[in-house]
Amino acid sequence: MSLRQLGFEESKDLLAEYGIPILGEVATSVEEMTVAAEKLGYPIVLKGIATGIIHKTDIGVVMLNLKNRDEAIRAYETICKNTEAAGADRDEGVLVQKMVKRGFELLIGAQQDACFGPVTMVGHGGRFVELFEDVAPGVGLLEKDDVLRMLGHTKAGKILNGFRGPALDKDAVVELTIKTSRFMNERPEINELDLNPVIVYEKGFAIVDARLIRGDPVAHPRFHDLSRNRMKSLDAVFNPRSVVVVGASRPGTIGGIILKNSRRVKKLYPVNPKYNSLFGRPCYPSLKDLPEVPEVGVFAVNPERTIGAFEELCTMGGRSAVIVSDGFAEIGRSDLENKLKEISKKHGVIYIGPNGLGVIDNFSGLNTLFIPEQRTASVREPSGLGVISQSGGIGLELLEMLEAVNLSVGRWVSCGNSSGIAIPELLAYMGEDPKIQLIAVYLEGLKNGLQFMEVGKQVSREKPVIAIKGGMAGGAAATMSHTASLAGSFQAFKACCDQAGIYLLEELTEDPKLLINVISILMTQPRARGKRVAVVSVGGGAAILLADQVTEHGLDLAQFAPETVKCFQKLLGGKIKSTSTKEQDRIIESLGDNPVDLFGDCDDDRLLEALKILDGDPNTDIILMALYYQVPYLSEYLLERLVELRKELSKPFILSPRGFSDHVFRSRKYLYANNFHTYTMPMILPLTIATDIWERYGTDFVKPPSSQDT
Repeated sequence: MSLRQLGFEESKDLLAEYGIPILGEVATSVEEMTVAAEKLGYPIVLKGIATGIIHKTDIGVVMLNLKNRDEAIRAYETICKNTEAAGADRDEGVLVQKMVKRGFELLIGAQQDACFGPVTMVGHGGRFVELFEDVAPGVGLLEKDDVLRMLGHTKAGKILNGFRGPALDKDAVVELTIKTSRFMNERPEINELDLNPVIVYEKGFAIVDARLIRGDPVAHPRFHDLSRNRMKSLDAVFNPRSVVVVGASRPGTIGGIILKNSRRVKKLYPVNPKYNSLFGRPCYPSLKDLPEVPEVGVFAVNPERTIGAFEELCTMGGRSAVIVSDGFAEIGRSDLENKLKEISKKHGVIYIGPNGLGVIDNFSGLNTLFIPEQRTASVREPSGLGVISQSGGIGLELLEMLEAVNLSVGRWVSCGNSSGIAIPELLAYMGEDPKIQLIAVYLEGLKNGLQFMEVGKQVSREKPVIAIKGGMAGGAAATMSHTASLAGSFQAFKACCDQAGIYLLEELTEDPKLLINVISILMTQPRARGKRVAVVSVGGGAAILLADQVTEHGLDLAQFAPETVKCFQKLLGGKIKSTSTKEQDRIIESLGDNPVDLFGDCDDDRLLEALKILDGDPNTDIILMALYYQVPYLSEYLLERLVELRKELSKPFILSPRGFSDHVFRSRKYLYANNFHTYTMPMILPLTIATDIWERYGTDFVKPPSSQDT
């Protein structure tokens, strides 16, 4: 069915069933128009309602404030003429409405999304809606808190709250938005909806224009409770008592690399009929020759052999699988992938993959990454970080970027085609896992957006979930409404994360450095008690730039306590030389302001004392330092003293070495080797996100939980 705009009367009747009132009557002749005008009472408004006209004002088919019959007749004739000139059908008639009093023009719109279901949006309306782009979307059946949060993201919400004027009827707007989401949820054949403008007053509102677009019903996956049996099957992957590698082989092959990388698993069985032993372990010709039924099967053979071996594992009583083999749906062989899904469903055995890098579990030692250790991040001690990635390449890049800053992961999953276990299930598992404190997710697409949102809500109540998404720049296709031109798959995903309490990192560069810096700050810095930042530098320029960024991103520049100011005046006052005592006193009095400049002749003692002063300041929550380590009086021993001092500081200490000389790079390398993290761009945005997470969860992520002990 092609998209079709519903007529006014049909739209009015449909919306009335849900308590959404639309003003006006349709007239198809001058006589009908004048009768309706007399009934409503002058002044009136006339609007052309021909199908396909979106921007009515632009083509001259809206006539306002018509005060009498003669004005109305002339306006009617003009609208009919302009409708024909625009190539539309004048016979569809003209809408006659009572001229309403001025108020604030709001847009409430909605669109069906195949992944998320109804996406409803609210924000600034009227003829300039696309110019302002001041709308916020919400996913699914909305509740009051959802709509209030949406309005909180818009300037329109501030106007409703009474910005430079009286407060408007926000409660009525919230109720209308909820009704719209319910209408769209129960009417999947309505593909797009516009209520624009909705004129909002101090009490009540008037909907003066509506547009409904009907098409084929949009079916979308619904939320359903996760299967506990599937979650138990997934648990075997991360807590395996025994693992078999089907396709294990000699060094340098995929199967050989997986076998070597997983050597920490206590019961690890290679299967390959070509070998009697591999890496000092007995090698078995087939699954049936193993000394026990393995809990987890790792498959690194061709698709046809994978299907047969997977079914054999399931029949034997295996609990789960990791399929790194490719050659399935990603190359058009959906038939082969469907066989995997059928076997999985029949036996209740989940699999991760196919066509992925699989799993790294630093607790159990299972590592199906088929990249040689010397070419990528090495296996390290486990941390409280869980990583879920739909891209093997991005997942690998995250691993290596984490290692570059001396961080590790607890559990890491490359989902591949994700046909055997879904992203929401992996997220739910890590959410329940006491060993995981922080979850990072890289997404490219979702099959069930509502499932992801509901699981995200549950998980994010207990621990932070940080997401980045590929494909954010994709635009919307040609549309028949204002709403659809503003909505898109990423807007729906953004709304999903907002409602779920997931931290979505939108400002990405070519690599995930922003995500890495957020993780680094959370996992290496003590929890900040607030958002008050002290900025200190050796040289004033960098401090000023950092201070600007601090306030730009919503953090606060600390206002030092009087005792702190006196300490800085004492520390720095000896530098001040002047011809008059009065002038010298004036300059000293200005010292100790935030940001603090330690001057280019700073030595080790001055720098370290400044940090101690800031750590003791009751009005400072975070210390941010720009360090020019190149200046002459900072010694080679400063780094060692910084490492020792860091152990004594009670506040986050964000150190940014400035410059690109070999000396600076060597300094940073030394600090990293001693678990002292430094930061380059981006720095303030990740600090802001980390501060929000500290405030929300009240958790110190530096100390690994006792449950991580292995």
